[in-house]
Amino acid sequence: MRRSHSALTACPRPISNGVERWRALEWFDITSAAAARIVCGPIGSGKTFAVRQFVERSGGRVAYVRIAPRTDLDGILAAIASDPRAGTMVLDDLDRADPQACGMLAELILSGEIERKLVLVGRSRRRMRAETLLARGFARACGDDILAFDAEELRRLATAHAVDYDDDDIVQLLHDTDGWPIAAEWLVRDAAEARRSLRDAFTHWRGPNGHLLLEFVERGGFDDTAALEAFFDALRTGRPDASEAEGLEQLGLPIVRTRKGLRAYRILARLAGPASTGSAPDPTTTIAPVMVVNVFGRFRCEVGGHPVLFSRRRDQAVLAFVALQPGCRTNRSELLEAFWPGINTSVASQGLRTTLSRVRRAILDAAPSVDPQRYFETAGDVRVNVRTVAVDAHRFVDRIEQGRIDDVRGAAESAKHHYRVAQRIYTDRVLAADAPEPCLERHAERYEALYIEVLTRITELHAATGDFETARDAARLLLSCNSEEARRRALACIAPSPAQPAVSA
Repeated sequence: MRRSHSALTACPRPISNGVERWRALEWFDITSAAAARIVCGPIGSGKTFAVRQFVERSGGRVAYVRIAPRTDLDGILAAIASDPRAGTMVLDDLDRADPQACGMLAELILSGEIERKLVLVGRSRRRMRAETLLARGFARACGDDILAFDAEELRRLATAHAVDYDDDDIVQLLHDTDGWPIAAEWLVRDAAEARRSLRDAFTHWRGPNGHLLLEFVERGGFDDTAALEAFFDALRTGRPDASEAEGLEQLGLPIVRTRKGLRAYRILARLAGPASTGSAPDPTTTIAPVMVVNVFGRFRCEVGGHPVLFSRRRDQAVLAFVALQPGCRTNRSELLEAFWPGINTSVASQGLRTTLSRVRRAILDAAPSVDPQRYFETAGDVRVNVRTVAVDAHRFVDRIEQGRIDDVRGAAESAKHHYRVAQRIYTDRVLAADAPEPCLERHAERYEALYIEVLTRITELHAATGDFETARDAARLLLSCNSEEARRRALACIAPSPAQPAVSA
């Protein structure tokens, strides 16, 4: 017999850890018109904490209900009606209700029979029918990147626990935890209790506590035991195949989406790997200070905040050229053809060797304690190390790819966010302020085409949701691009249609 609704209708005040989830709160603000908002993420991702902050801040306009396991549709509807004063109801743990009831609730939302706005919270997008609601335009989804801690939130967390840290420690913690809130909080609390700084937090925490995190995930209440077993098998054997990873992620297992595809959280893979081999745990690898390379507009290169000063403009152009190649890798023949075309081979080869040597020397001058090969490898192929070098062009493409994914999923607000971030990253054409070499022109054209795509989607998405001011601003930028394609797209965007007024440029 199914259990009916049994829920927490009161919303306990969130335990203060010094971190206001301001990005999640901002997302709630910009998606306030949606009939349903979906907050979905794996165990320990901070879903409940974020929605309780949202409820607390609402001044009684939002009510919180936790749905009991196997609750039927009548129980869910009773929970929605439990606080007549609230215009919005938060249904936490909805994915643990009866699967048929979740499907019927989705149908009621699609038919417009639910009068209140809903916030649907859970681990499994599949069980909450999230994809159906998103594709039909009835829901907006909170992106995984919004729930994950960023560097600023980690700084606030460490400060709240009186833990000393520097910027390198924050970068390392983000690397070790992928921003997974429960793991990051655990490492910070451990450092606070031991009165240590944040340096090497994972190494100190791993021995006494690592197995507890694995047990927490294993006992986290997943009904699908086969999926849980598949997840732990993937942890022990390496990355799962793409179709398996996609299914596990939709069910709410701790999996993160990266440029290279889906993978388990790094911290879990590290903890599970040694357990299967019986070997001693490896400490986390201390990463070098991050090198920042900006190629849009005026070239800029820094290591840990210290500028890398190149004595020749060609030196920085070579670094930029390698960073923009597929895989950030090229060979010496391609460099010779790109920068010394038609020059005697021996003369050109000597010029290339001298240039590569100057690039390494400039990096060493900026970061004397770090081997330049950590950033710029020249043994064999010439390569920029993507693990230690952050390139603005890569972040630009990442944001566009995430925007495209959200576009397809129907998550318009999240797509707009990613496109707007991409717009801010692109300040001008590649090395536009530095008289770029001819070999960089095709890269400049490629990124300008992507920028035009970004402005087009910003214009279209904001016009479709009634934000005509933002749409007009993006259309004006399109018209200002030195491209016939950009002007054609701008005119198409601002042309009037029967459904909406024209976007005046």
